[in-house]
Amino acid sequence: MSFLTGTYAIYAPASALNNGEGSGDIKAEVKTIRVQRYEYPYVSAQSGRYWLRGTAERLTPERTMSPIARGKGKQQSFTMGDPITYWDDDLLGYMRAEKADKGETDADGKKIKSDGTLTRISPFRTGTLVASAPTEIVTDFGVMVRGDGNPVLHAHEFYRATLVGQFSLDLSAVGTFSYADRSGQRNLGAEGIRRAQEAGLEHLTDRAAYRLPLAERVGRVADLLRAFARLEGGAKQTLHYTDVSPAFICMAVLRGGNNPFGALIAPTPLPELHLGVLDESVTAYQDEFQSPLYIGLRQGFMDAAFTPLAERAIEVVHPRAAFDAVIADLAAHAEWFA
Repeated sequence: MSFLTGTYAIYAPASALNNGEGSGDIKAEVKTIRVQRYEYPYVSAQSGRYWLRGTAERLTPERTMSPIARGKGKQQSFTMGDPITYWDDDLLGYMRAEKADKGETDADGKKIKSDGTLTRISPFRTGTLVASAPTEIVTDFGVMVRGDGNPVLHAHEFYRATLVGQFSLDLSAVGTFSYADRSGQRNLGAEGIRRAQEAGLEHLTDRAAYRLPLAERVGRVADLLRAFARLEGGAKQTLHYTDVSPAFICMAVLRGGNNPFGALIAPTPLPELHLGVLDESVTAYQDEFQSPLYIGLRQGFMDAAFTPLAERAIEVVHPRAAFDAVIADLAAHAEWFA
């Protein structure tokens, strides 16, 4: 199994990218993690994935996003759970209830439950974006007033931080849909199996799964990574415009799903590449690397890292170029998707 695994950083110079419940009637608060007396602003994984969906939808309008349906419960909603049609159901996973007719069987003749649930564990795993170091939260007070009348007071929090997150994409799971009757494994019900057969998808009998053609699987991953490189989103953009696309990215294709790059950004007040972590990771995981290191770094962010990376003969390009290099290599290595 091959995983595209990495760590990335977003530079937030004066931002409030993900807000919490708020305090009272006038104050909007940012989400933070408190460790003793220190605060670390964060962006939830749900928000980050929402940004990614929105960016991908803008960049690839030809790929229709999976519509959202409402369940019978007030708090129940889900996507279509159709990974054959919708790339986001494929790459980002789903869970939805589905009823199948009694007596129906799957492709191997096994009976399908009359009341089942379709679930798909997301091949694309993301972590919470958390400030690399403790950060002071600033409260900004404002007044809404136009001409005569009583002013309305309001306040909101913001911060200056480097937000760091991790990700991992299971390449062998992309475009591969199981009908095994196990939690997280029953991606397709009876209707999905019929559609897979009608579409002529490859039947992987040993894995109880159907698989999309390689070109489509590579294309879906390429579109996801292009959106990742151009990520847009975040709260309070009117007042605190922030470019949330990666200012730094380090990734590689590995045989295992562990992430050797999680501590690359040192927990210092100013962002700093932890070269000891990099050297240790390359050595400790040398038997698992299936690709070169892809490192993208913007000029003006962690500039001190350029020289030591060059001394290690590691090519450093803009983050967008790093994603483009990965996309090109993915298209050339069908074995990574096996």
